[in-house]
Amino acid sequence: MSRRKKIILAILISLAVVMIVVWNFVLPMIAATVGGSFGYGFPSGSGGRAIRSVEIDVDPQVVYRIDNHRFFTLENYVSCHSGGLVYYNDTNKKIKIFAGLEGDDKNPQDEFSISRQNDVLSFNGEFIYAAGDDLISYPHRFVNYKYGNSEHYIVSESLREGAKSHKSENILPSDTVIVTNDAVYIQDRIHKELLKRIISIGSKDKVGKWIDNPDFKIEAQSIDERFHCDDNIKPRSIRYLKASSGVMK
Repeated sequence: MSRRKKIILAILISLAVVMIVVWNFVLPMIAATVGGSFGYGFPSGSGGRAIRSVEIDVDPQVVYRIDNHRFFTLENYVSCHSGGLVYYNDTNKKIKIFAGLEGDDKNPQDEFSISRQNDVLSFNGEFIYAAGDDLISYPHRFVNYKYGNSEHYIVSESLREGAKSHKSENILPSDTVIVTNDAVYIQDRIHKELLKRIISIGSKDKVGKWIDNPDFKIEAQSIDERFHCDDNIKPRSIRYLKASSGVMK
């Protein structure tokens, strides 16, 4: 074997050793501290420093307006792409409902949760709201930190059915969604007359199939057609709290 080939072989062996060390020792150490970035899931209590809670002082902003008394607000955010909680508001009914799993907004956010965009705002497709105030509907997302992927879907809560909650099949974050009093649809990108019913409310109409409905008309439509966010609105302060007590700047 020539001297040049021996040098190349030595370099390749050295690179292989470095990759083995990084994969087996460095990545698990990083995952234990920050979690999820390389498919290792949430940070565990077995190693690494504790994840700090975060308190954010920032003005709420309207990120989607249905009409003059119904709208969604983003609150407790670092930026449009960092953390935050979205709420549905109806000033006539005097209700404010968290757009997400019940109870998820009761505790402060933490360093991990503010590292990603809010689940509702992660939907960037058209969202056409043509339903009355007895229906609360919004896009949402499930993030699989172990495998590094996510799934978008629509959640609808029918007040006519005693606040019964409906969840749609998976959709693309760029789909066009149409919310009516009786159903939620997605629209075909090319053939606009094709709609797929992904949620049926108060009826036994089938969901999951594309239907040809050229006579489909929206009687009333929301002021906004997409969720939006003003990144010029900045927090007045951000406080990082230790896991036990005290404040760490």
